Amino acid sequence: MKKSLILAALICSVSFGATNRNFDGYSYFAMGIENFQYSEKFIYKFPASYTSTYNNKPYVKGQVVAVKSKINVTSPVYLSGGLIRFSPKWDLSMDFTSTLKPHVTTEKWLDRGDNSIITENYATIMSNSMRFLMHYKLTNEHRITFGIHYVLNTFKRFNNANTTGTTQLVEETSSTAMLDLGYWFESNTAAKNGFRVKYSITGGYPIYEDVENTAAPELSFNKATGFNLDSSMYIGYTLFKGVELGVFGSYSYMYRDGETKNTSTGKVIWPTNITQATRGGLQVTWKFK
Repeated sequence: MKKSLILAALICSVSFGATNRNFDGYSYFAMGIENFQYSEKFIYKFPASYTSTYNNKPYVKGQVVAVKSKINVTSPVYLSGGLIRFSPKWDLSMDFTSTLKPHVTTEKWLDRGDNSIITENYATIMSNSMRFLMHYKLTNEHRITFGIHYVLNTFKRFNNANTTGTTQLVEETSSTAMLDLGYWFESNTAAKNGFRVKYSITGGYPIYEDVENTAAPELSFNKATGFNLDSSMYIGYTLFKGVELGVFGSYSYMYRDGETKNTSTGKVIWPTNITQATRGGLQVTWKFK
């Protein structure tokens, strides 16, 4: 009987070890590039007659036009974070992202009726974010994640001083906190041996929003409606035990409903907007004991 118990314990031990490998925590930092595609949609009423200098299309005072803006810009980005192992069933991941130096691009304002250019201006986009996710491990490889995600986006728009004589700058800051829920896959423990693959997909629902614009400093927009969708993938190879080098790629889609507020001077609109961010680059992961 005693031999049978010992044999059963050994079998359980081997089975447990085969399906619950030692997935330790790790840290990482990464450098790469990020591409932002940003667009706004709203209805605009011309306060005075205007003729587009791009196609000589005339607009009369009081004319209502459906307008959209388009921004496409690429800048360097920095990422860092890591994963902490709490128990065989729970982990915590932390991810931080920051635009290093936002590049200047041209923002086009288009008439949605015929897609013609109404006007243009210069623009920059800078984004900072942090995400904290708890991992419930169905297995070490397959996890359900949930947590909080905070994003701070800064948009700057300015005109060409050569055409107007002065530079007019408008800055808008948008801060959002979201509840995230998703799936996370880890093929094996980090920086131990051979290749490792990591993949995640997360959906987010905003619970807090605060948008301020220097064009209307007395107002803030707080309508937290919309959604986020984020996905990322990483492939790394252990250079030597404790250090791993790899490549990463990610895609983020942020949709926000617009909001209109009435003031003593008229209506002020925060337009419905979509922010898409694609990132990629090199990542170093390390795990030392």
